[in-house]
Amino acid sequence: MNDSSTRRHPLSRHLIPLALAGLVGVGCSDDRGELTAPQTEPVLAQQAVSAAIAIQERHTERLLAQPGVVGTGVGLNEAGRPVIKIFTEWAGVEGLPDRLEGLPVAVEVTGMFFARSDPTSRFPRPVPIGVSTGHPAITAGTIGARVRNATGSVFALSNNHVYANQNDANIGDSALQPGPTDGGQDPGDRIGELYDFEPINFNGGNNTIDAAIALSSVAELDNSTPADGYGTPSPTTVAAFVGQKVQKFGRTTKLTKGEVSEINVTAEICYEVWLIWCVKSAIYVNQISVTPGVFSDGGDSGSLIVTDDANKNPVGLLFAGSSTHTLANPIDAVLSRFNVSIDAAPPTPLTDIAIASVSAPASATQGDVVPVDVTVQNVGTQDVGDDIIVTLRDDTDGDTIGTQTIVGGLAAGASSTLNYTWDTGSASLGDHSLTASHDFSDENAANNSKSATVTIADTPALSTGMHVGDLFPYKSSEGKTWTAYVIVRIEDSEHDPVVGATVYGRWTGNGLAVDECTTDYAGECLMLSTLLPKKTRQVTFTVTGVVYQGLDYVASDNHDADGDSDGTSITITKP
Repeated sequence: MNDSSTRRHPLSRHLIPLALAGLVGVGCSDDRGELTAPQTEPVLAQQAVSAAIAIQERHTERLLAQPGVVGTGVGLNEAGRPVIKIFTEWAGVEGLPDRLEGLPVAVEVTGMFFARSDPTSRFPRPVPIGVSTGHPAITAGTIGARVRNATGSVFALSNNHVYANQNDANIGDSALQPGPTDGGQDPGDRIGELYDFEPINFNGGNNTIDAAIALSSVAELDNSTPADGYGTPSPTTVAAFVGQKVQKFGRTTKLTKGEVSEINVTAEICYEVWLIWCVKSAIYVNQISVTPGVFSDGGDSGSLIVTDDANKNPVGLLFAGSSTHTLANPIDAVLSRFNVSIDAAPPTPLTDIAIASVSAPASATQGDVVPVDVTVQNVGTQDVGDDIIVTLRDDTDGDTIGTQTIVGGLAAGASSTLNYTWDTGSASLGDHSLTASHDFSDENAANNSKSATVTIADTPALSTGMHVGDLFPYKSSEGKTWTAYVIVRIEDSEHDPVVGATVYGRWTGNGLAVDECTTDYAGECLMLSTLLPKKTRQVTFTVTGVVYQGLDYVASDNHDADGDSDGTSITITKP
């Protein structure tokens, strides 16, 4: 398979991730019937489908290399027998087989698959699942589910391209509700922080999931959809099979119902488009395909797909689609990657005041007054009406920086940011650990304090000298004459550019010369000698002086970064 990061395909060549790339939701019924055993596929059908999958996988790489083919999968024909599905970008793709190793082939025009990126409004905390969310740098996707790990930590589940910005995010970045395109602001609409994500391979390797989790809390995140959705998903997952009835609730199309049409799908997914060309894509294998096309649209990425029955067993995590199909990662692969499970339990009463963050500059100069912001949040489920006293200390020097009070406490889910100032005039040099803590007695002492590190540096000595840091020559020919150029860079003693210095120089030869210039924002200016006759084989430029108020020109410090001169004079040979 070619490196997908270097290929340039027409837009219609791919499927697109559904983090805002909109479909119309189909009608739904509130009649969900009696609670039954999870849907399963008959044993004989499983055996026949497994044999078809083996055949499909032997031919997929060759088929995907053919122009117009965007994916393959295994489905059933009208008689209920397995067939190999070939998904194409347009009708009439030539050279496709009618059968593969004796198994019938069905060609379906799906168009390109795209990564999918209201419920678009801001919801009261705790927010439901199935609504708008996203990293501050994206548009919007969907909260798929609330999940928990073995220690009881609570996370919001969605896609990498929703919470991790296609691998470009940093752990700890905010997860917002609603997503930015729906008005979400950081930090005011923050419901958690990026905790982990599965990197997407954009270099031609196979992917199995597009998923990420954001650390949250029961005060910020509920485990059920809005009232017009399917409700709370079951903690018991089931595998997808062809013909399985499913449903989902997502940011754009809300509650929709569909059917698993193919399994073991391999497809190329387009993540970024320039004009009509896909410029960033990834290959996914072992995916689930759902029809009809209106099952999802842009902004539904991250939605949890569950069975369309009273059980609501999770089946897949929606991440991409086209005008005819929706694609999902098998949910067991997603949950296994993060060692989490679907959280279906109602929240238990919890009193928990946390120091959510301590924000300060990474470094400062001794004597600076440093701003430090401390955010305190009620991450429990119970309102707290008592005053909360918050103290900020410099643990390194053993000093108290300040104490402030949150009068009247905090409601469940609410937060307050306190602003401190730290005078570093008497602070020691080096790393300082600044720790914020509160005095409120709650049920979780582990988050009652948090620290940040600030490095205090000595006051730098003022620069008193300057010199030439580089002479960069180039030349051009103009018929019977030629021109020599030199870019002069002036630096101070710390090798920082000097802006506004006047440079004087001298040219040899008998051209028309510019021998005085003033440095720009980069500390550079241009000297030139033009109309040089072709008989002049070479010319030499020499810096004769540099003037700038407050700095002395130290010619002995002159140097040339690339070594093609001594920093004072340079010779240029005619072109």
